Amino acid sequence: MVTLTLLEKIYGPEEDEALRSFQNFLSSFSSGLEAEVKIVGKTEKGWVQVDVSGSDTVVVTNYLSQKFGLAPVSLENLKVPSELGGRVVDSGRVGYGLYVDVGISSPQVVDVLIPLHVLRRQFVGDKKLSTRKIIEDFCLYDNFPLRIKLTRINMDKKEIEAELSEDQLATFQNWLSLGFDRVIALGASLELIRYALERSGSTRDVIRVDKLGFLEYSLLCKLGTEAPGIINRLGHLLPRIPLHAFMSRKIKTLLELEK
Repeated sequence: MVTLTLLEKIYGPEEDEALRSFQNFLSSFSSGLEAEVKIVGKTEKGWVQVDVSGSDTVVVTNYLSQKFGLAPVSLENLKVPSELGGRVVDSGRVGYGLYVDVGISSPQVVDVLIPLHVLRRQFVGDKKLSTRKIIEDFCLYDNFPLRIKLTRINMDKKEIEAELSEDQLATFQNWLSLGFDRVIALGASLELIRYALERSGSTRDVIRVDKLGFLEYSLLCKLGTEAPGIINRLGHLLPRIPLHAFMSRKIKTLLELEK
C-alpha cells in the first residue's frame, strides 16, 4: 500500500459532499483494476491524501499522477527547471508577488512565489500595475489552479520562485483573445453550478462551463453578456461560493491605455 498526496484540494461549504463525490470518482475509474483507492484525509493545507493498495497499485499511481499530479511534499524533491500544478494562496496579502501552494510540507510548509516583475512581464507586458490589480483583473484568488515552472530554489532560505508555464500562459492569452467575459467559481461542484444556472435562468447566457479543477470552474459567457450580471443572478443561489468576473475586453482596454 502507498499513500499519495494528490494536487487536488477539497474545501468550501459543500466539502463533505465533494469528498464523497471525489471518492466515487476514484472508485469508479479503478473498478476494473486489482486496486483499491481510498481517501484517508487531507494535509494541513487541504491537499487530498489517498491510500492505494492491490496488484495494480503502480498503474493507479501513474494514472493519478497524470490526472491530478502528485505533491512533491519535500523541498528536496524539487528541481529547476520543472513544471507542476498548484493553487493560489494568500492572494493579495503581499505587494511583491503572488504565492502558489504546491504541496511542500517538509522540512516545513513552503509556498512558491511568482514575483511582481514576473507577473507584470507575463500578464501585462511589463506595465507598472500593482500585484492587487493583476490579481483582480485575472481572478488570481485563493484556490485558483495554476500550472507553474520553477525558476529558483534557495534551500538554505527555504525560498522558491516560479513563473507561469507556457501552457498556463497560453490559457490566459486565449481567454483574452476570444473577447468573452467569464465567471470564475472557486469551491463549487459542477452539479451545484449547473443547478444555479438553471434556477437563475442563465443557461442561455453561459455558453459552456470549463473545468479548471475538481471544484474550480470557468463559466464562459456569450458575446454581449457581462460577467458581473451573471454573478448578480447566481449570488443568492451560491451565497458561500466565491464568484469573480474575468472581463477580457476591460483588461485589453486597460492594457491599451497603459501603453
